[in-house]
Amino acid sequence: MSPQAEHIKNYLQRNWFKLSIAALLIFVALKKDLSFKLNLNTPVQLEQSPEELPMEKAVKSERYTDNAIIDATASQTEHFDLTAAARSPKKANALERLQHTGQKQIRQYIERFDKVAKSEERKFGIPAAVTLASALLHSQAGTAPWSAEGRNNHFLLPCTDDWKGAEKSYDGYCLRQYENAWTSFRDHSFFITTGPYSDLKTLDTDDIRGWAAALEDKGFSEEPDFAAQLLEVIRVYGL
Repeated sequence: MSPQAEHIKNYLQRNWFKLSIAALLIFVALKKDLSFKLNLNTPVQLEQSPEELPMEKAVKSERYTDNAIIDATASQTEHFDLTAAARSPKKANALERLQHTGQKQIRQYIERFDKVAKSEERKFGIPAAVTLASALLHSQAGTAPWSAEGRNNHFLLPCTDDWKGAEKSYDGYCLRQYENAWTSFRDHSFFITTGPYSDLKTLDTDDIRGWAAALEDKGFSEEPDFAAQLLEVIRVYGL
């Protein structure tokens, strides 16, 4: 073997590990370059436009939109339920509205119809205090439009199937009309002592609380806590 060949042999024996690592690195580098070239030859897939999206994705998007609308509505409803009492002024009842009509108007009304209420008590057994208190509340001491001259409904008596007289609608609610105030008081006496109210006649004239409670139980007035309002009017104005 020639000296040159012997030298190469000895070099390879001493550096075989390094040479193997170098060969491996060269192989890896050549493989990556080949992969890169192959990728360059592959057509690039263009991004789909929104119009070309699959129908499933579009439907899913609509479903989310519907849910968002429903959730927003539910949130508004819940907010309204929680804060309605704070944002909306409380509707005044008949007693509270009556107190704003003025003491002079109330006293004049009492003086005008006190004898009428007592006359109805003697004839029908209805406590005069209950009749007068009910008239004050329902007519607002004669200032309500349905109790004005020419209408004269002092008790908010509604139109019924057996009513043959004049009538007028207020906000879609039909009320009876009378020629004068006395006719209204007399019709009220008939109204709460006949038909579904006939058993009230068994109550004693002095039983003010019993009459007030019975009228509320029978649903005579749509006013909340009607009995309590009646009794308070009787107490405040000494009826």
